[in-house]
Amino acid sequence: MFKEVLISGVIVLMGGYVYYKYKSEDIEIASYEVQNRKIPKVFNEFKIVQISDLHNRSFGIDNDILLEKIDKLKPNIICITGDLIDSTNKDFSIALKLIDELSRKYQVYNIIGNHEQKVMINKYKESYKDYFKQLKSKNIISLENEKVKIQIGNDFINIYGLVVPYKYYPYLFNKNYKNKKLDFNKNDIEKQLGKINNKEYNVLLAHTPFFFEGYSNWGADLVLAGHVHGGIIRLPIKGGLLSPNREFFPKYDLGEYNIDKSTMILTKGLGGSRMIPRVNCKPEIVEITLKCK
Repeated sequence: MFKEVLISGVIVLMGGYVYYKYKSEDIEIASYEVQNRKIPKVFNEFKIVQISDLHNRSFGIDNDILLEKIDKLKPNIICITGDLIDSTNKDFSIALKLIDELSRKYQVYNIIGNHEQKVMINKYKESYKDYFKQLKSKNIISLENEKVKIQIGNDFINIYGLVVPYKYYPYLFNKNYKNKKLDFNKNDIEKQLGKINNKEYNVLLAHTPFFFEGYSNWGADLVLAGHVHGGIIRLPIKGGLLSPNREFFPKYDLGEYNIDKSTMILTKGLGGSRMIPRVNCKPEIVEITLKCK
């Protein structure tokens, strides 16, 4: 009897593990169309693929599953919205190999997230100096509070890359963080990115979504963000359960949000927490198709 129960238990555990692996390796594609009168006609059907929060994870050998999914979408550009690496791991080869493969085919725009900032103050900071050195040598555009134009003929759109200062990532268990309600507003953004031309179409890459009101007030037409991992555990009706800010049911967890004339696309990303596995929250790639309204 005991032997039968033991065998049954092992089978259940193995089945659960296989199911979890299937769900965690099965990458979803989240598709959005964004319309705006400011999008030039030559950018109609222009496709952006956004990836975020890889956290040193590999889907298949050298991320071949991830790369195949991206290739099928046939993007015009790739936008990476932070946390390719994991601050608890000094191995950065996965991130660099992915950058190499993507940049062979596509123009890649990259910003850093809180994990890239965190490694510069933890025990792996010496190792990651080499990572950032190599990153700067890659054939990508790394935006650190900068703007670039994507031009087709005489028309263009702008892409801004914002580095949200590390102090604006609050953690409940960080005793040194006294004020968890700091606001990163329009004036703060202007100090880093300057004033915006509201007659042009402006895309903002910002790792955290929690300052969407500030991004909107500043004048971003389209914001691409990550960081929240979809809430890690997704509940029916309620949505995402957990925030990286160590709060329950975050205001922004996944999908499309709109404030005034600004749209934010928030991805649940690809990797996640080592401590808490994703539940009902499969990894995803985002494709955004621009439409001239």
